[in-house]
Amino acid sequence: MKSSKRIYDYVVVLKNNHKKNIEKTGWLFAILSLILQAVTIYYTPSDWTPYFFFIPCLLLLISTVLDSKKKKQIRFGVILIIAGVGIIICAKLPMAIGLLLILAGLSEKHLVLHPEIGFSEKEIKENGLFGKTIQWEELNQVLIKDDILTIDFKNNKLIQRYTDDEDDEDYEVGEDEFNAYCRNRIGFTE
Repeated sequence: MKSSKRIYDYVVVLKNNHKKNIEKTGWLFAILSLILQAVTIYYTPSDWTPYFFFIPCLLLLISTVLDSKKKKQIRFGVILIIAGVGIIICAKLPMAIGLLLILAGLSEKHLVLHPEIGFSEKEIKENGLFGKTIQWEELNQVLIKDDILTIDFKNNKLIQRYTDDEDDEDYEVGEDEFNAYCRNRIGFTE
């Protein structure tokens, strides 16, 4: 849990359960983009332009492999964007392939972010492109217990998500404090 005074009284950071799948897809796209660039170089050996895209992508992929072995956070966005531009400019492939690689590279940043839910006096808001807004009047209970956020709706809908406990300790807020805040908010709406 983070306490944030800017917009929300509390911001709960949730675990991102899709990181492994996003990473696997990144590896697949990065290797595929290198193969496509290598094929372009093979069919146009006298043209040096494809090398200006292939070599940086190859070096970035090697760097990513090394970061992966060191258990560092890895990203594929830059590789995919460079490869996509290279395919658009140099390859005799459909432009859509390059555009899809660029789109994948740009969207990776947003896909690996941890989902957050902001709690204010008026509402609860999920972050993201299609983030939902929940009014306190819709709820029976909101609480965090054993690193699980539970949102219980009056219409019998229930949301339970694991919170991410790897945040900065300076912003940590106790479960009791957060749960008391939520009970107080729900008490005002009844």
